[in-house]
Amino acid sequence: MGGGHCHKCRAAGQLAFHMGFEQVILIGVDHNFTSKGEANKTVVSQGDDLNHFAPNYFAKGYKWQLPDLDTSEVGFIYAREAYRHTGRKILDATVGGKLTIFPKVDYNSLFR
Repeated sequence: MGGGHCHKCRAAGQLAFHMGFEQVILIGVDHNFTSKGEANKTVVSQGDDLNHFAPNYFAKGYKWQLPDLDTSEVGFIYAREAYRHTGRKILDATVGGKLTIFPKVDYNSLFR
């Protein structure tokens, strides 16, 4: 759904939309990175990856691009409006996430 660093997220959101899902719940979209710098700048991982759920997500020596959070937000806004326009919705259940585009839902309430 978002642009920039989250191609998998964007593709999943588009698939869910075209498959007709009435509600999509985001989990794990932190929208916050410890690595800072110019958006889309290519960097080389120097050790443990502190930006993802696993320290070896980008192994040492892996080249990757720093996120473009502003462009991602534009993509998320487009997704929110596309869902809203068709009477559907996207919710965000990420624990501690910094994304403010979607209404929040308590992660633990999803598994009662």
